[in-house]
Amino acid sequence: MKTEQLKQMKSPGAFENIDLVFAEFLLKTVGQKDNPLLFAAAALASRAVRSGHSCCDLRLLAETSFPEELPPGAAGTVRLPPLGEWLDALRAPELRRQVAVPPETPPGSAPLVLDPDGRLYLNRYYVYESRIIGELRKRRGQTRKLPELAPGKLASLSPYFRQGEPGGTTDFQQLAVYLAHGSAFSVITGGPGTGKTTVVTALLALELEQNPTLEIFLCAPTGKAQARMKDSIVSGVRNLECAPALRERLLSIPCRTIHSLLKPKRFTTRYFYNEENPLPADLVVVDEASMISLPLMANLFAALRPDARILLLGDKNQLASVEAGSVLSDLCASGAANTLPPELAEAFRRQTSWQVPTVSDDRPLSGHIAELKVNYRSKDAPVISSVAEDIRALEDGKPVEELSRRIAALAVPEFTTLPLPPPAKLDEMLVRIFFARTLEVRNRPGEKFAPADMVSAASEGTMESLAFAFELLDSFRILCAVRNGSYGVENINSILCGRLGMHARFTPGMPVMILRNTPELDLYNGDVGLIWRNPLNERLCAAFRDSRENAPLPFRFLSAAELPENETVFAMTIHKSQGSGFRNVLTILPDRASPVLTRELVYTAITRAERVVTLWSDPGILEQALRTPTVRHSGLASHLAEEPR
Repeated sequence: MKTEQLKQMKSPGAFENIDLVFAEFLLKTVGQKDNPLLFAAAALASRAVRSGHSCCDLRLLAETSFPEELPPGAAGTVRLPPLGEWLDALRAPELRRQVAVPPETPPGSAPLVLDPDGRLYLNRYYVYESRIIGELRKRRGQTRKLPELAPGKLASLSPYFRQGEPGGTTDFQQLAVYLAHGSAFSVITGGPGTGKTTVVTALLALELEQNPTLEIFLCAPTGKAQARMKDSIVSGVRNLECAPALRERLLSIPCRTIHSLLKPKRFTTRYFYNEENPLPADLVVVDEASMISLPLMANLFAALRPDARILLLGDKNQLASVEAGSVLSDLCASGAANTLPPELAEAFRRQTSWQVPTVSDDRPLSGHIAELKVNYRSKDAPVISSVAEDIRALEDGKPVEELSRRIAALAVPEFTTLPLPPPAKLDEMLVRIFFARTLEVRNRPGEKFAPADMVSAASEGTMESLAFAFELLDSFRILCAVRNGSYGVENINSILCGRLGMHARFTPGMPVMILRNTPELDLYNGDVGLIWRNPLNERLCAAFRDSRENAPLPFRFLSAAELPENETVFAMTIHKSQGSGFRNVLTILPDRASPVLTRELVYTAITRAERVVTLWSDPGILEQALRTPTVRHSGLASHLAEEPR
């Protein structure tokens, strides 16, 4: 790689400024002005993290044309060096302070870390992966001495469970309960409606029956996901047949966001609870784990006591986190699902009469993963469930064209696909949907409402009308694939604000979403509220659901001046919708190709809807998205499978 190519890589558009500044910094520390191999490696490693990867895999980049979006050989492109030449240059002794090469040299303070397989990390992302791997190895080797349960005990934990019969079909929900009960670390994955909450409720009841003093924490990555988790647990507990004392104890288990659980320290990246000051928890249950970035997951694992257990819940087919990492997906790829260690498998057979496969491979997390596949809610939304299942099946080679044509042709009340309206008609189409009386609200059976009714509810300004407005807000949401352009979040929100007369920055009835974690206000990125006049003093403020224990009111009110960075949220990105659910969803895909258009994006958008999906998309764009699985480069699964050095 030549010096002229270095100049080309520094030209506008190839990298963001932050990538270039980092690469220039490394060249200065080594005292070299024109080391193109180091410069390219540093800039690409920085870009990789911005793109959601934990690392930069040099094996995939070597001898390719950069930037990738330009045809090879076109003006402005650079051919990246052969892998051997690149690795030799980065492993040079004079770069040891800039590039650590474990296991020969530990990461230390070197800005870059190069693993033996050619993955290049920013230092802290290598440390994050290593921290998770270390904690998993500790827990993988721990075995719990379980008391023998009376036959049929598992089935009695939930009215949705059935008694086992010799030779009968295994209830994987009960298997998931037993696996999590017997493991220091476990993962339960499954799509919407597969019973993850039923499993957790049964598990919590079993744990507290056996040890009433057990310290259990529930958490999720966002405020919305945390609120949904708490509501689901409360609903599940009400369906249990258990002693009043146990029911009360189950309902008192705290449920928080991961950030509020760990307690961020202001103006730092550290948390109050950490490896030196662990959480006072015996069991931590984490929902929506697919949304958790590599740094946040590493900090959560670091805050566990050595004897604490952790259960991760999530849908491995959903979008990965907005920030770097794909931790849940990596973990699910690291073991066979629905297998048990021999001792647990035999105990489960005695308990239920069901034979389950024992761990028969050497993957590190086999025996720690349960996958729930039966959708128990499919009768409520059979078309949505069927489409979601077909998207998941694309992993197994199902033809994309066939599924794309099927989705594009859907025209039933539950799922309607329409061509993307031209920009000139967008205003009219949005208004038609936003003012259509199609929504049902739990507390007003038999009536139909329009999404726009939450604005008229604001004129009443009462606690009751606020609760009604939140119900409507949860009943319908517009989900966009992109932020910018005619079909992006910003334009859709602008159109609706204009049609609703919301010309001021804050207007009663306007939904807003927080964009920055603000722990001192107990507000986190993704939390959604409504601009409202406080019924107690008539002041214009933002109302948020108050999920704190023993909160005096169902809502809390903050003045507009107190609000951290926020935006209007009639429409939101599909990424931001993770952890949320709405009865009706309008999904809008863009009119042109985009790197964000992936199979997981379409799956996530569709599975946010509980009853009705309307999809606006041109067939070619939909097919392109379904053809494109999300790729996140990571060394987590590979390093976890290695023998510890």
